[in-house]
Amino acid sequence: MADVDALDGQKPQRRNRSLAIALAVGIVVVLGGGLVASRLSPPEQDLSIPPGADPAPDLQPPAAAAGSPAAAVGPPFVTAVSENGRYFVDQYGQPVAVRGDSPWSLMTDLAPGEVETYLANRADHGVNSLIVSLIGAVANGGPADDGSTFDGIAPFVDGDLVTWNEAYFDRAHDYLQMAADRGMTVFLYPIDGWTVDHAVVPESIGQCAEYGQKVGERFADLANLVWMTGGDYFPITNEPADGSDVDHCFDAMLRGIRAAGSTAPFSIQLGYEKSVSTDNPYWARRVDWNFAYSYYPTYRAVLDAYGWSPAVPAVFGEGNFERENNQADSPPTTNETLRRQVLWALTSGAAGEFYGSDDWEFQDGWAGRLDTDAVRQISDLRDLFAGLRWWDLVPDEDSALVTAGRGEQVRDDTPMDVLDSDYVTAARTPDGTLAVVYVPTARTITLDLGRLDPAVSATWIDPASGTAHPVAVASSLRPPGTNDDGDEDWLLLLSTSQVPG
Repeated sequence: MADVDALDGQKPQRRNRSLAIALAVGIVVVLGGGLVASRLSPPEQDLSIPPGADPAPDLQPPAAAAGSPAAAVGPPFVTAVSENGRYFVDQYGQPVAVRGDSPWSLMTDLAPGEVETYLANRADHGVNSLIVSLIGAVANGGPADDGSTFDGIAPFVDGDLVTWNEAYFDRAHDYLQMAADRGMTVFLYPIDGWTVDHAVVPESIGQCAEYGQKVGERFADLANLVWMTGGDYFPITNEPADGSDVDHCFDAMLRGIRAAGSTAPFSIQLGYEKSVSTDNPYWARRVDWNFAYSYYPTYRAVLDAYGWSPAVPAVFGEGNFERENNQADSPPTTNETLRRQVLWALTSGAAGEFYGSDDWEFQDGWAGRLDTDAVRQISDLRDLFAGLRWWDLVPDEDSALVTAGRGEQVRDDTPMDVLDSDYVTAARTPDGTLAVVYVPTARTITLDLGRLDPAVSATWIDPASGTAHPVAVASSLRPPGTNDDGDEDWLLLLSTSQVPG
C-alpha cells in the first residue's frame, strides 16, 4: 500500500516516502519509559506512556487456538492454526487458504451500501479474507486523524480510548457481520502503526489492555476475525527484545482481547521494504503466524517466514499493489508483477496471500475499478491451487526436484524489483504425487523424476489465461512460449490427479 509522495496532482498515499529520507538521518533521542524516538522511524509511531502510569492488569488470557477450531457453524473462516503449524484451519478443522484483498479504510471511507457493493464483488472473485483497520487515520486511508468516518462519526468521546462512541462501533460490527455473511475472514487491526499517537493516545499500558478487552467483548459473537497490529511498523527502542512503549501497548491490547475469550490467531505487520513478523525478537515469541511483507522478489520473504522454527503459517501479507509501485526508479506494477507475487508465494510454502490495489483507500471511482484483468488472473490462480493439496506442498529449497535451470536466487535483502529476479520456485508433496513449479522467464528446466510418482502427468498452465497445455513428462521441460499476456511466466503442474478446472 505504500507509495511515493503525491505527484502530478495525485493525493498523498498512506505510506509516505519521506520516511526513506528519515532513515538516512539517524538522530536518536532517548525518552522516558525506555522508548527511543528517532528520525529513523515515522514520528506518528512514537508513544510515550507517562511515568508512573498504571501498568497493564495481570490478565490470564487463553492462548491462541492451535488445531482447536471454533464451533462448526456457518461458512468456513480462518479460526486456528493446523497441528503441524504450516497452515490455517477453519471451524470444521479443514485446511483453509487465505485468498485476500486489502481494503484498509473500509471502516471509515464507505457507507453501508458501498460496503455491500465491495463485498459482493470480492465474493464473486473468490476472496475470503480482508485486511482492515478498525480505527481510521489519514495515513491508513481514513478521512481524519481522530479516527472519524467520512460522515463525521468519531470512535472515541473526547479522544478517550476507553470511552466509546457507540454509533461508531455499532457500524463497525455491522460491517464485520456483512463480511461474515459473505464468508470472509477479516484480519482486523484494532490499533495500527498509523493510529498510534493520533486517534489512539492511551494514558497507560493498562488502558491499552482495557481497550483490547472492550474490542474482544464487542465482537465476541463474530467468528470471522483474525487479530492484527502494526502496519508499516518500525519499533523504536534500543532493546528490541524488551519492546518499546508502543510494543507494550500493542501487546496489552492483545492480552485484553484474549481476556475477553478470543482464541483467534494473531500476528503483527512490521515495516517495509521487507520483513516477516518473527524478525523482531519481542514479537517472535508472541505471534501465531508470520506476516511476510516485501516489495522485493516475493519468495525471499516467504521462505524466510516458512523457515521459522517452531513452524507457524507463513502468509504473503503485502507486496506491490495494482497501480502502485513502491520501489523508486522501478517499472510500474504490471499484471506479471502481481502474478509473480502470488505464484512465488504459493510455491514457497505460503498458506495464502493478499492482493491489493491503489484503491485500498477507496479513491474516487473505486467501484469502477474492481474488475480488472489482474483480479481475474489472481482469482483463476487461486482456484487452481484450491483444487490441489496445497497444504501438503513443501518448498524445493534444496533443488532436489528442479536440479538445473533455476536462475539466480535472491538470498539477502538487497533492493530489487519483482520483475528483476528470474528465480524458479517449486514445491512438492512428500509422496511425490504433486509438484508445482513456477518459471518466471523462458528457459529449460531439469527435473529429477525420481522425486515424483511414476504416474504423474505434466501440464503447463498459462497464468494469464488459465489455459492448460498438457505435455509429455520428461527430465527436461521448457514452457510453450509467451503466455496470453505476451509475457514468459508459466506454471508447471505435475500431478497424479486430473488438472483442476
